[in-house]
Amino acid sequence: MKGQSALFTAAGIGVTLLCLLGISWIGPSGAFLNLLTPLAAAYLSMRFGLRAGVVVVVVTSALLMQLATTYTLAAYLGIFGVGSLLLPLFLRQRLPWDRAVLYTTVGSAVATALMILLTVVTSEISIQTLIDQMILAEVDQAMQIYRDTGFSESQLQDMQQVVDGLAKFIGQSFYGLYLASLLVIQVFCLLLLQRFKGDRYQIAGIPFSRWRLPSGLIWILIAAGFLLILPVEVVSLIGRNLLVILLPLYFLQGMAVVNSFLQQKPYPPLVKVLIYLLLLILNPLPIIITCAGVFDLWIDFRRPRKKKI
Repeated sequence: MKGQSALFTAAGIGVTLLCLLGISWIGPSGAFLNLLTPLAAAYLSMRFGLRAGVVVVVVTSALLMQLATTYTLAAYLGIFGVGSLLLPLFLRQRLPWDRAVLYTTVGSAVATALMILLTVVTSEISIQTLIDQMILAEVDQAMQIYRDTGFSESQLQDMQQVVDGLAKFIGQSFYGLYLASLLVIQVFCLLLLQRFKGDRYQIAGIPFSRWRLPSGLIWILIAAGFLLILPVEVVSLIGRNLLVILLPLYFLQGMAVVNSFLQQKPYPPLVKVLIYLLLLILNPLPIIITCAGVFDLWIDFRRPRKKKI
């Protein structure tokens, strides 16, 4: 068992580095690998105990100090590393999966805030300046990848405009986007842990098809919409960041509605996977699914309907 754990841990370190640095090694197609970065440490923690996951995170961090920049190391710990340990920690304590995801998201955000605070104190720069520098670093990295891919000069100019506009949006919604990103990463990691669990470990909580958000959260969503349209920049930014956090949650509830319907249909697993992918990437389906999640509070799409005779 110890030999198997050591072998899996060594493989987990390699997989984590590949997922984290894949975008630099294989170009834009490696961006999807980033979402898989926390999986190895989380899976090993669930299967062999938290010590295996800690080894993956510590060794990966040590290698990143040699292979990449300090910024990459901080990004790994803040976005993936801390969460890859907290999520299995809470799941192993038999907490319901939705609470485990919530606590992991908050814990990762607190860890990142502490790292940012430490950087601000030691470097004597403002938080906004630090955020601007991080966004600029991401923009420069993205453009360098496009240059290495072989884009023409005109394509690079068009891409620069798109990236600059995206950077402006990120700057205005940084806090909300960061929390939303953490949430998406934890949910995706949980989904894969559920898929690979077999009989090796258990994940507590109600089935996803019956999951829904607290009803009182809808009032925060409505308030955020009103704040967004107010002609006061600070208030509008608060509304924008709240919406960036809440809308993915209601999209998730909309997917729970879809999941409840698909469970009633005898579709092959591959067909169901394709349906989920289309709902994720094909506009305007994500908007429709989010609206379904919002109106599920009143309509209750999952309530059994009596068939008319």
